[in-house]
Amino acid sequence: MIQASIIIPTYNEADNIEPLLKEFFSSIDKTKFDVEVIIVDDNSPDGTGRIADQLSVRYPVQVIHRSGKLGLGSAVREGFARSKRDIIGVMDADLSHDPRMINVFLGELEKGADLVIGSRFEEGSVVEKWKWWRRLISETGVLITRFLTGVKDPLSGYFVLRKKVIENVKLTSTGYKILLEILVKGDRGTVKEIPFRFRVRLHSTSKLGAKEYWLFLKQIITYSLYKFFG
Repeated sequence: MIQASIIIPTYNEADNIEPLLKEFFSSIDKTKFDVEVIIVDDNSPDGTGRIADQLSVRYPVQVIHRSGKLGLGSAVREGFARSKRDIIGVMDADLSHDPRMINVFLGELEKGADLVIGSRFEEGSVVEKWKWWRRLISETGVLITRFLTGVKDPLSGYFVLRKKVIENVKLTSTGYKILLEILVKGDRGTVKEIPFRFRVRLHSTSKLGAKEYWLFLKQIITYSLYKFFG
């Protein structure tokens, strides 16, 4: 049976965390997969971390409490370090990522894939109510980074992988696109992209601002230098 840890970084997701975990654990095929969730909370003022602690009594959930808003990339790295399992993954807390897809992703790992990505740009994918300016930003970022990775959606925030992909890699990303670093630096093996429905956020808004976009620009420059000059 596949055992996996799914890392979910949180900041002010108090309205989302309970419905997310309820949907997540009711969606997992427990006859095939043993999945835990590791929530990494950046000291959310709305009490997300406290609610997650309460839910950990009902669900197989670990909660990491951090001192402040330290960045999505560093939250994912801390979750990876906490996991004792050979398969790890990442998803958003805002209900935009359909938890049922975890079964599909893990199924692809069973078939031999090493890294499985929920792709917004794979044929059959749907992004609900995608505002034109958000789509433009995403498509521009993807266009710039595809040449570094050969992947249709190297900026996805929904993916699973075997730990061996990053076993000898020092991840340093503090920004929100840690998958890009994994694709550039990791021993990625067989990559599979899966279409999925990117759902409308119900109780939260995007947390991307000028700082995150600046970090992303720095990532592109850094990983380009790494790829072509080592």
